[in-house]
Amino acid sequence: MKYKGIELEGLDKKVKLSHSRVMETDEGTDWIEKLLTCDKAALTPTQFHEVSALSSVINMDYQICNGGIGQYVGNGYHEYRAPYSDDDVEHYGAVEQVYMLRALADFGDNVFPYADSCNREVRQWANLFDHIDFDSVDYYDEVIGEYVSPEAVEECEQSYYGGVSDHVGLLCEAYAQYLCKSYGID
Repeated sequence: MKYKGIELEGLDKKVKLSHSRVMETDEGTDWIEKLLTCDKAALTPTQFHEVSALSSVINMDYQICNGGIGQYVGNGYHEYRAPYSDDDVEHYGAVEQVYMLRALADFGDNVFPYADSCNREVRQWANLFDHIDFDSVDYYDEVIGEYVSPEAVEECEQSYYGGVSDHVGLLCEAYAQYLCKSYGID
């Protein structure tokens, strides 16, 4: 399969992003690993932005699948963060993550046309996520004596766990391959 003149291979492999760094390991993420460990100083500003956007979606996936949207917000993954060092990327907030999810779904339409329903689900989920009020993700319910999430947050989480996350992992790995090959990263 070619995408914008770049030959993409192994698109049928199993890809699994780890959702528990203690209990699980990533599977089939060789291109993601290459991309995220490349020399960031050698990237153009546009390339650095693309790598940062993809990394931000991967971090979002990990946080949501590991502990829900409450953990994602509690740990600040919905907000911008500058790189910690020269080897790090920027972490973009929720707005940029939604934009990248939509771009990944568009990429999926070209590279995985047989998965049009999965690509559509990623777009639909991005739209749900885009409407979450991060200031009220979890609140303390005094009647039951515990923190609860609004129904919209629970619906968004269940939809993500129900298959969107798996397709996002596949899209991230394929897009990482495209970026690596277009940047000349071996």
